[in-house]
Amino acid sequence: MSLQTPISLKGSLPALTIRPAEGSDLPRLMDMIRDLKPLTEDKLNLDEISVIDILHAPTPWVRLLVAEQDGTLVGYAALVGGLQLSAQDRAMEMHHIYVEPAQRGQGVGRALSDAAMTMARTLGCETLTVAIGRTSAMAKAAYRALGFERPTLRAPRYVMPV
Repeated sequence: MSLQTPISLKGSLPALTIRPAEGSDLPRLMDMIRDLKPLTEDKLNLDEISVIDILHAPTPWVRLLVAEQDGTLVGYAALVGGLQLSAQDRAMEMHHIYVEPAQRGQGVGRALSDAAMTMARTLGCETLTVAIGRTSAMAKAAYRALGFERPTLRAPRYVMPV
């Protein structure tokens, strides 16, 4: 699947295109980022300047994919690359995935997840991960439906502010 190829969804819905975000997507993308904030435990302090920096970075730290239907953005995914040096494994983490309420349950989230998987494979990643809040039963069910599995054992992590 190319990230520019329209993806057919179930039913008689218009074709959906998953593609990298562009500068012209900024106003709508910011609306969706603001709409996601109450649904997550993340701080979501992304402002327009930060998103512009992400879109125009020569070597992107974060990759933004958008779902477009009939010329309107209906969802997005934010992906962050990582590396586990000890195992020399590349990884991609899906930090955000958002679908407009009217389009939920129609395959948009799956299309974004599939595009994230394609991007991760293209970049030589071993895994695609997603982190969710401890209390989000709806998110847990959605990610399991997309094929994500929770590892039984995970190494503890320590964090220090920079």
